[in-house]
Amino acid sequence: MSQTLLFNARGERIALGPELGRGGEGAVYTLPRDPQRVAKVYLTAPPVEQGQKLLWMAAHAPSGVEKLAAWPHEVLHEGRAGGPVRGFTMSRVNGYKPIHLLYSTASRRKEFPAADWAFLVQTALNCASVFEELHAVGHLVGDVNESNLLVSPKDATVRLIDCDSFQIRAESRVYRCEVGVPLFTPPELQGQSFGGLERTSSNEGFSLAVLLFHLLFLGRHPFTGVFTGQGEMTPERAIREFRFAYGRNARALQMAPPAIHLPLDTLPVELTALFEQAFAPEASRTGRPGATAWYRGLQTLARSLRTCPQEPTHKYPQHLAACPWCQMMVTRGVAFFTHPRNQAPGPQGFTCGFQEIEPLWVEAQRLLSPNLATPVPVAPMPALPERLPEDLQTEVDRVRQASLAMLVGGVLTTVGWWVLVLASPRLGQLVLVPGCTLLASASVLWWKGRRELRLPALVAEQQGLLHQAEAGLAAVQAEYERFKEELNRLAERARQLLHGLRAEYGKLQPEYEAEQRRQLQHREALQREQFLRNALIEDQEIEGIKQGLKSNLVRYGIESAYDVLKEDVRQVPGFGAVRSARLVAWAKEVEKGFRFDPGLAVSEAERRALISHFLQRKASLRSRLEAEVAPLRTWSAEMVKRSGELAEKVEGAQQMKMRATLGMPAAQAAMEAALKPRVWEDRRYVLGLVAAVVLGGLVGLVTRATGVAEPAKVATPPVAQEQVEPEKPADVLPQDCMARERATTAAPVLERLAAGSHLEVVAEEGGWRKVVLTSGREGWTGPGCWSTP
Repeated sequence: MSQTLLFNARGERIALGPELGRGGEGAVYTLPRDPQRVAKVYLTAPPVEQGQKLLWMAAHAPSGVEKLAAWPHEVLHEGRAGGPVRGFTMSRVNGYKPIHLLYSTASRRKEFPAADWAFLVQTALNCASVFEELHAVGHLVGDVNESNLLVSPKDATVRLIDCDSFQIRAESRVYRCEVGVPLFTPPELQGQSFGGLERTSSNEGFSLAVLLFHLLFLGRHPFTGVFTGQGEMTPERAIREFRFAYGRNARALQMAPPAIHLPLDTLPVELTALFEQAFAPEASRTGRPGATAWYRGLQTLARSLRTCPQEPTHKYPQHLAACPWCQMMVTRGVAFFTHPRNQAPGPQGFTCGFQEIEPLWVEAQRLLSPNLATPVPVAPMPALPERLPEDLQTEVDRVRQASLAMLVGGVLTTVGWWVLVLASPRLGQLVLVPGCTLLASASVLWWKGRRELRLPALVAEQQGLLHQAEAGLAAVQAEYERFKEELNRLAERARQLLHGLRAEYGKLQPEYEAEQRRQLQHREALQREQFLRNALIEDQEIEGIKQGLKSNLVRYGIESAYDVLKEDVRQVPGFGAVRSARLVAWAKEVEKGFRFDPGLAVSEAERRALISHFLQRKASLRSRLEAEVAPLRTWSAEMVKRSGELAEKVEGAQQMKMRATLGMPAAQAAMEAALKPRVWEDRRYVLGLVAAVVLGGLVGLVTRATGVAEPAKVATPPVAQEQVEPEKPADVLPQDCMARERATTAAPVLERLAAGSHLEVVAEEGGWRKVVLTSGREGWTGPGCWSTP
């Protein structure tokens, strides 16, 4: 069949070279005269509007667009210049491959063998950049899909093709894109005809988000997952119903990601928020993230990537604590990234022994037993004197002498009264008058001596200080004991945790050796798996399974004969019983070609995967040990500091108790003996004397009445006039006390204060009260002075 004669706008005939490829609407040819360009020739003449669109695009190519897309360069006319439009020339894209071959794991190993996840992130970043440049001049890709983007295996640069289908804004006119792929179409456009439809930047935001999701999540579609509800959930239906399988609301929407998947939170929060926003139900109203937002988020992700210490081909974001690719390799047995021919530098063996963590372990044991400060024992307390000081003893003796005189006076008064009543009034008066005089004078001296006696106030004051010191000491000692109990409890809990981690660390080497033996025992199964994984569906011609259905299989993680035999193919939309049976039959036919090689050792990839797994566990355990030990350093220092503070408090309380004890004027026995009242000072003795006097009077009356005896008239001793106590003021001293020059028991005594004294309190300090004395001076009274005796 002869080729159509094609001319450019200048009337130059354009000769075509060999055909490079053919699609549904046209074929692409080389240009012998211009090897840097190719020509796309439509199989049939396009509509007039399409020709006008191409003419405008060729005349208004954006600056630098050839680095981004295969933009129309010259329009080709049929028969003559200005004739019907039949095609256009464009830049030739050499060395680039379809983007779906990159994000599909099986095809990536073949077409992009050196690509790791950082390469996919960079490709996503370049995609966002290309879309950003195109959107900046008002155009949209429109028909975003996995076939109209090409990627360079060298540097991850991206080129757009099929530019003649773009939605072009030509000043006041818009040339629409009238085609589209359902799996890249937003919910609001699902099921609609694209003819005459003008797309918006928000519509394209959905398509771009799906494309980027494919790249970052290794071919997974964001709306493809496990549906837990009733009926079949196709990706198109999931898109219409906003069932984002990886989103935070996936469970409420009865969706879950596939069994083998990269979690959404692998990405930084900024990117996860962009995906949530792009796939949210309200996005059609509020708008979706544009290419610029994606570019910034992906740029941050690219800068945050780090290399796995166990497997150099693994890259992941810095915010993750562990390598997700190692985890999936261990839990799912899938190695997503491997170096070509497994020659990448990496771990060559695994050893694990306690000597590697011994310094850390020794440090932990030392920190768990901190050198706590203990209170210094108080020096033995010197013995108090067995006798009171001379001045105090003189006061006590004076009171005792007055007390004894009171006794004698009381006895004489009673006897004289009885004699006066019953015997001789004259003789009775001779005994009664001296007795009353002695009793009265002795009582005055006794009362005065008691008021001036300093010993009770001193003892009360020191006992108050002693009780206060003993209470403080008991409280501090209890606090110290509680501190030690809490320290021991925390240390024991940490010790048990560390012992558990150490025991787990010790199991690594035996478990590794056991896995090595298992690998050797299962070499045939491993070789069979590798053989089947190398049989890619993409490379095979299978009856009834075209490229669209193959793409669906990739989205569900089914890329090789191994996947076909392992997964349920019927879960993939478009695969009923017939197609599933054909696919399984193909995989089984491939399996028949497997031959086990007994001499072939375990593959390097499997060996390194095992080593990487155990190195990761080892590093994780060591990190956990270090994470437990790190706070122990601060904790141990704080415990030592706190124990020192508590020890100082205990020592201070002990010293206070000693000072209070040494402040006593004499030993306890001496003070008790001095302060113990005499028998006749007891109230019962006084009542007895009164009763004897009253009884004598009664006897006299009875005798006088019966005439037995006439009682002598005895002058009634003068009764001391009852003193009316003044009304007590607000501050009344409850017991005898000593007023001192300063607020300490070591200060000189200014005055002795009697119980019931009315005092004006002018200041307080540490339990001591400063009062105004009768002399007008001011003195200090101790804490014991104001306690009720």
